[in-house]
Amino acid sequence: MTAALPGLSLTAAPRRTEPEPLRTDVAALLGRTRRGPVGVPVRVESWPDAQRVLGPLDGGAATPYALHGFFENGGRTAWVVRVAGPGGTAGAMWTVGEPGGVDWPARAGFRYARYRVAAASPGAWANNTRVSIRFRASSIAGPPALTVRVAPPGEPAETFTGVRPADLVEALAASRLVRLEPDGPPLPPGATSPTGPLSASWEVVLGAGAEQGSDAPPGPDDYRRAVEAMADLPEPALVALPDLAGDLGEPVRTAVVLECLATVAALADRLVVLDVPEDDADAALSWVDDLAAAGDPALLGAAAVYHPRLVVPDPAGGPGAPTRAVPASGHVLGLVARLDAERGAHHTPANAVLLDAVDLAVALPEPRQARLFDAGVNLLRCAPGRGLRVWGGRTLATAPGRRYVAHRRLVHLLVRALRRVADPLVFDVNGPELRLALVRGVTSVLLEAFRSGALAGARAAEAFRVTCDDTTNPPGQDVALVVCDVEVAPATPMEFIRLRLVLGQDRGLEVIEA
Repeated sequence: MTAALPGLSLTAAPRRTEPEPLRTDVAALLGRTRRGPVGVPVRVESWPDAQRVLGPLDGGAATPYALHGFFENGGRTAWVVRVAGPGGTAGAMWTVGEPGGVDWPARAGFRYARYRVAAASPGAWANNTRVSIRFRASSIAGPPALTVRVAPPGEPAETFTGVRPADLVEALAASRLVRLEPDGPPLPPGATSPTGPLSASWEVVLGAGAEQGSDAPPGPDDYRRAVEAMADLPEPALVALPDLAGDLGEPVRTAVVLECLATVAALADRLVVLDVPEDDADAALSWVDDLAAAGDPALLGAAAVYHPRLVVPDPAGGPGAPTRAVPASGHVLGLVARLDAERGAHHTPANAVLLDAVDLAVALPEPRQARLFDAGVNLLRCAPGRGLRVWGGRTLATAPGRRYVAHRRLVHLLVRALRRVADPLVFDVNGPELRLALVRGVTSVLLEAFRSGALAGARAAEAFRVTCDDTTNPPGQDVALVVCDVEVAPATPMEFIRLRLVLGQDRGLEVIEA
């Protein structure tokens, strides 16, 4: 039957794709790495994946150890923003030969006679990197081609084979280690002779001359730019700055932390895990008190602090230093991500074993543990026969609605879900149909949370309330705005948390926590 005739016709159609599941287990780590683009977020899904882009453990920075601990503890996806000062980039010049001269490869097809070979990112890591280029003229196997091998110190080499000389710059753009830039004008047609060597080899050593790579310690502005880059990413729900404590001194460090918390609190969908700069309990208490006194108390609900540091195996330390102490934030983020997948974001990420650690950096007596716990610090404890465990699930906030990590992460999950259902309605006509659609979408999200056990109450009416009527949208209100109030009761304790959704044609969708 044709489509033009009356009757029933069947047509095969592709299956509708299901929406991506909401994730609250993705981490963002801001800090120093051996290499990688500076200030540019890089998404990695395993430790080998991270090594390819950011380099191995080298003992000089805490963030690689934190990232390794994240994956070892069950984390699946992380964004890494490399933080670095204005360091030098290793480079060297490579001269192919004199066009038309006796040393110019036969029929090679190079577009330039001279190139600059530079490291793909700044830092001392690329010094003494050897770049070997081997040319073979056309044969039975095919046209003229190059083999390029890049061998950085202490890392696996990278090899490109079968590269056409004319495509060399584009081919090396895919390298994780080096870049190639033409130096000088392009060669005119016919500038080279068809005769010459049928094979040739060159070797360039980066950083051996004037263009040496160098590391520079990051400053507060470098961290601020990293925080801004993190805030532009919609995916991360967990944030850590493992190198911050060692890179910045006071009072600059506290100022950067507060700016980070202000940025994250405004997003309302992620948690910052902080490391205490000092191992000493009294110094840790003093730092937490100073942080609480210096900032807006409302910001403290966006931060959770874990103490003390962890002792982890260190492959870079050699036989003389097989372990080292590192901040615990990366390991904790991995544990939170693992428990998120196993239990859900609304469960407290505590009383669970930390992996990839052999000890605590300092043993705290129980009286000092109690003082730290009262100050809102989540302790890491070593229980005989039970391993290293996270012992606490609080934020730094003292207000009941913002005190518990499980509550904050439930709010983060709900905010992400509410944005998903409300975003498509931003430019709809303000009227009863829009309000009904908004209430239906929000209610479906909350019903799912209630059925999963994230909300309290025997009935849905006891677990949440959604209001989008004339009480939230009085007659005198701007017609371009629609306000929807959402109240939810987390499973424990029985306290309502209030969210407000504001749809505006001028400012899009806003989710505000009352």
